[in-house]
Amino acid sequence: ARRCWPAPITTAAGVYTAQQADAGAALYAERCALCHGAAAQGTWEVPPLTGRFMGNWGHGSVGALADYIGRAMPQMAPATLEPQEKVALVAYLLRANGMPAGQRALPADPAALAAITIEPAPR
Repeated sequence: ARRCWPAPITTAAGVYTAQQADAGAALYAERCALCHGAAAQGTWEVPPLTGRFMGNWGHGSVGALADYIGRAMPQMAPATLEPQEKVALVAYLLRANGMPAGQRALPADPAALAAITIEPAPR
């Protein structure tokens, strides 16, 4: 008997909505831009969240990124983001790194997030 495995889910499939990324952009401006820069470009001491960001997070899971953000950010008040805030920020970061929006919102469930691979956008 032949087994059919489900196709892997990647960010290339559009795993967040534009509205979710918009909410993440507003939250980013309020809670993240002070350190990471208005356009996620980073500063002298703080890494950018675009460009080499994909070198660090590309091909990893969305769950690992969301978990890190939830535990370590914002730096002055770590672990203060609500689950929906955390995934909105991830949606914003995916969009900022060229990954497409889709029709379904990124879920807050850690197991569902762990099943999604960050696939860097083609250059």
